[in-house]
Amino acid sequence: MRVKCDGQRVKSGRTRAIWQMVLCALLLMPSVTACEHRELVDDTDMHYVRIYMDENIRNVTYGFYDETKEKPTYKTPEGVRVALCDPASGKVVTQKHLTEGGHDERGNYLHGYIYAAPGHYNLLAYNYDTEATHIADDYSYPRMTVYTNPIAESLKSRLQSVRAGETATRTGEVRYEPDHVFVASAEGIRAERTPMGDTLCTLSGEPFTAQSVTKTYYLQVNVKGVEYVRSAVALITGMSGAVRLHDRSMLPEMESSIYFNLQNGLTKARSGGETHVAYASFNTFGKLPDVEGYIEITFEFNTTGGKVQTETIRVTDLFETTQVKEKQWIIIDKTIEITPPEGSTATGGLGPGVSEWQQVEGEITI
Repeated sequence: MRVKCDGQRVKSGRTRAIWQMVLCALLLMPSVTACEHRELVDDTDMHYVRIYMDENIRNVTYGFYDETKEKPTYKTPEGVRVALCDPASGKVVTQKHLTEGGHDERGNYLHGYIYAAPGHYNLLAYNYDTEATHIADDYSYPRMTVYTNPIAESLKSRLQSVRAGETATRTGEVRYEPDHVFVASAEGIRAERTPMGDTLCTLSGEPFTAQSVTKTYYLQVNVKGVEYVRSAVALITGMSGAVRLHDRSMLPEMESSIYFNLQNGLTKARSGGETHVAYASFNTFGKLPDVEGYIEITFEFNTTGGKVQTETIRVTDLFETTQVKEKQWIIIDKTIEITPPEGSTATGGLGPGVSEWQQVEGEITI
């Protein structure tokens, strides 16, 4: 049995730990006998570490604007990298990738053992099972950064707003939206040498908990003439393209526009009638707090006539509302009218075969 940071007793890999120490001792025996050399990290410098996942993510696991709309896909992280860093230099001293998981009253967690000499360390842990999100400067505690890449040149060439130099490109690179990255950090933690190994905890004696540095917003705008649209995308300006892991600070020099796909929904108003909407749940590291100028969303609609119609709507004031700040719902009270293609009949450009334009019914309060 192992004592957790908060004093509760839970099962651990004690038996496995004993066999690991025996194996390490056997492997080290020849060198010890030959020169009496003591390793900086010996078989008693083993530390148990557990990383809980805070999976309360607005607009992903709770707080949906409309339960009938398609929700973002989500799965619990499958692995985390734990890095112990020198408080003086910030450099990573030792690391371990944890893939063994479990669940208790606190939630889902990943756990295992990391070897380190006795002393004080700064800890950083983050999940690495992401597709669109990357880590830079992964050797340094204060510099470690999560970011997303600019969109591919082939994709840029298809975006009319980018080719025309529209507002969507006035605030930095157009980037892919980030995955959810869970981060736990703690400074000055103590690693001790004990016969059976110790358990790493925060300074307050609590286990480590990783929270996502990524936010998910819900966006919705009314669309008239949606039957003339084959597909649609959007770009939002004034977003952060990167975040420091240890303090979750956004990098102002990485101001970016985020690119994402739109879906087609049918809303039934309680006052009667139906309204077609374009909607999306998109991810971002957040709006830069000191962004200059304004925040705009540029919508691009590919019509059944083979042309592209763009509409840009300024949403700076919306980001100052409680609905956006607390619920992360961007509900635009405007209607975009799609121009019917010349000589075209409304044959249902959003029909079967375009998965991102499924028709979804729901209700909103007017």
